[in-house]
Amino acid sequence: MVIFSAVLALAVLFLILPVSRGVAWTVAVGIALLTLAAVALRTLQRNRAREQSAHVLAALGTATADLPVSLRTRMPLALVTGDSLVQLFNRGADEERLAHIGDGAIWLRVNNPRDLPRIGVAVKQWRDGRAPDGIVLSISPALHASEDALTQALRVARQAVSDTSRMLGTGLPGYIAIYQRLTATPAAAVGLQWYGVSSTTRLTDAPKEVPPGDAHRFEAVMQAAESQVHQAGGDPVAAARAAALASVIGWTQRVVLGPLTDRSQPATPWALFGLGWIDCGPASDPRSPWATDVHARSGIMPPPMDASPAPWPLPQPVIEAMPRRLWVSPRLAAFAHAIALLACAGAVAIWGSAKNNQTLLTYIGADLGRFSMIPAEHDTARRDALKAIVADRDQIDYYARLGVPMRLSFGMYRGTLLMPVLNDAIASYQAPPPPPAVVTLDSMSLFDSGSAQLKPGSTRAVVGALEMIKAHPDKRILVAGYTDNVGNANSNLKLSMARAGAVRDWLVEASGIPVMQFAIQGYGDTRPIADNGTDAGRAKNRRVEITLVPEAPKDVPAERSPRT
Repeated sequence: MVIFSAVLALAVLFLILPVSRGVAWTVAVGIALLTLAAVALRTLQRNRAREQSAHVLAALGTATADLPVSLRTRMPLALVTGDSLVQLFNRGADEERLAHIGDGAIWLRVNNPRDLPRIGVAVKQWRDGRAPDGIVLSISPALHASEDALTQALRVARQAVSDTSRMLGTGLPGYIAIYQRLTATPAAAVGLQWYGVSSTTRLTDAPKEVPPGDAHRFEAVMQAAESQVHQAGGDPVAAARAAALASVIGWTQRVVLGPLTDRSQPATPWALFGLGWIDCGPASDPRSPWATDVHARSGIMPPPMDASPAPWPLPQPVIEAMPRRLWVSPRLAAFAHAIALLACAGAVAIWGSAKNNQTLLTYIGADLGRFSMIPAEHDTARRDALKAIVADRDQIDYYARLGVPMRLSFGMYRGTLLMPVLNDAIASYQAPPPPPAVVTLDSMSLFDSGSAQLKPGSTRAVVGALEMIKAHPDKRILVAGYTDNVGNANSNLKLSMARAGAVRDWLVEASGIPVMQFAIQGYGDTRPIADNGTDAGRAKNRRVEITLVPEAPKDVPAERSPRT
């Protein structure tokens, strides 16, 4: 799922999101490193858990060899830790047995409460992703030297349960089984019976302030023992058991529930769903916490009693009302996560596509606005704006012919609606009329005979040429001088060149156009336009021509590659 998430993130990042390539590659490297680290860490944790719990998984495999896989995931599985585990799991000569199937559940032995997190993870893997259904804490009061020692052991168990729940990502229901000899009568004579409470809802959080509902549950347990006394006709053994049971129930509420559910402790309170007591356990010890409590409260010391023969019964009645949790197979959960990730990626993709389309519409709108704001007389700037509009039109047409890219898809594309607007804007462009090609000036009106010095007042004849030049400041200007054939040809050539230079200098000074934009040429009498044999013809040949040299046409491109 981590790799799938990373692939989705990279696809959305590079194909859709409106970010620069530099940012995209930086984020991609970060995603790749995090993905590799997460996969490596998770793989290492799983392998370590398998190695550390190999003996547990082997024991589970041996004990459940005859169970179908579907049954081992549906059958309740309880982790049992605490006291007297050998007596609980001893079935025949195999005293090191770690798992037992029977009494309506799979029971797994955890010798050290600190191993609960590790074994819980291993069980979850073994059960195809389903965590254990509960944790049973076995308590034999006679095995503890003092109440303080018992309290410390309970706090260790509580911390281990909290760590297990955190690692598994789910709360684990708790159950307490108290194994205490209540009467000296051999168990085989009277049978073994559990007294307790089993509930699908959490019992009490604060044992010192037992809610009425929970108090009623404990009273029901004692009433059940008292009813057995009546049924037995006042049998002294049954009466002694009922009295001892009432005492051990009160002791459990005061001594056991506190360390497990007290909210002042750092670990999470253990959610208890069942408590059970049974007249079975190790040999009684007058120094045990329960015996000491009975003596302190009543002045009566419980009589010495022998240990119950193994195996001791597992607390099946205590977990009968175990709350059933909805379990989803890892494959179905992975499929659901994949659908959720795809939905998130789709939402981000739609958002990114909307932003990209907004950007597309914004810059096309800016191109159209710039074109419409440029006056017709500024043809050069108008032609540049027209090129941008034509490029926009070609880009939209490219998408229409070859398909809209993914970054603009997901139902957000609106570029087709802009095609008529762009075509109308392109069709509205009209090139300005071409400038006059040549302005011819009479040399006699500008210069005295044989002179290249402009006569006073002659500049009025050049005003028309000046206006033409100012209207087209981007054009190059050629000033050419001509003479008739009277006189020496070389002198005429020099005179025509000098007159062209004089006109050029005046135009530069009057227009402010750089001199580099002008060119001068003298042709002398080599290019007559009339017959030099007549006075009228020679007058026409004595002239200065000012020509705007046309530049190579800059055609508007028909296509432009799409913007990226």
